[in-house]
Amino acid sequence: MVFAYLKELIGKDNIDLDLADDTTGDDILQKLEELFPQIKSQRKFLKLSMNGEYIRGEDAILNGSEIGVFPPVSGG
Repeated sequence: MVFAYLKELIGKDNIDLDLADDTTGDDILQKLEELFPQIKSQRKFLKLSMNGEYIRGEDAILNGSEIGVFPPVSGG
């Protein structure tokens, strides 16, 4: 799932990806950048979640997991 203005940048909120068994969060961001080059300038700021829990780029992605991609959040 893609959230906030990222959804507007790529034009959709759900993306299905076929990934290798040893895929990491960084691999997902790389794949998304290849598919949607317009997010390249935002990549270093993006956060990921797996099944509702935030993960780091080096974390392994479990088969069948729902991954969330979040832009920076601000507010107060």
